[in-house]
Amino acid sequence: MKTAFAAIALAVAPVLTGCETISQINLISVSQDPVLGAEAYPQLLAEEQTIDSGARYRTVVDMTERLVTAARQVDPEVADLFEWEVTLVRRDDVINAWCLPGGKMAVYTGILPVADDGSGDFETGLAVVMGHEIAHATLRHGTRAMTRQLGFSAIIALIGAAVGDEDDAVLAGMAAQLATSFASLSFGRDAELEADRRGLIYMATAGYDPRAAVAFWRRMEAATGGSSQPEWLSTHPSNDNRIAQIQSLLPEVLPIYEQTLGSR
Repeated sequence: MKTAFAAIALAVAPVLTGCETISQINLISVSQDPVLGAEAYPQLLAEEQTIDSGARYRTVVDMTERLVTAARQVDPEVADLFEWEVTLVRRDDVINAWCLPGGKMAVYTGILPVADDGSGDFETGLAVVMGHEIAHATLRHGTRAMTRQLGFSAIIALIGAAVGDEDDAVLAGMAAQLATSFASLSFGRDAELEADRRGLIYMATAGYDPRAAVAFWRRMEAATGGSSQPEWLSTHPSNDNRIAQIQSLLPEVLPIYEQTLGSR
């Protein structure tokens, strides 16, 4: 088996020398995404205060369940492999939400006022964010970024662990690296816009009006002071570019939304 992986290394190593090529490579098997996510999840939440009851919690859980159901409809070959779970974190000072590889999610209470459309309802606005984050997971942007960040030798070790060539310590080590580096993983602007598009499709399929995304990102711009973006948005496209793309995609996704409403 080690000889086989040496052959893989020799075959793949040349393409890793090109930055444009490596940005598209993912040497982590999709079956390993849930393993990595499940290992990293408790590490990321270990020092957080979580909420597991009440109206806000129930809304977050119900909304993410609708989006996950939509993701399973649109991308079953990936979404059905994942172990989806969401945690509401009590951090009013943090405007953030994320989804790990494999479907483990977190929503911070600080993003709920931004998601609120002014009527006291944050569900649709939060669906904009979580549709986008779920799309990162189904499009496997996180493990692709890990491939770039962690390097070829570490990924080969992970592949070996997946087929029994190494012990579980390798997977645990990779998960620890994921937990440590997750906040700094850069998906790139193309990946962000790709997640926006897929997230809008999930929203529409779940019965959330995708037009709400335009208003949400305008509120986000106001909340973050325009150019002063939180860390999780630091490598993202500008709000103007993001809104322009969303508006260009509405003719594609609105019929999906209308079909969803009509089927109820």
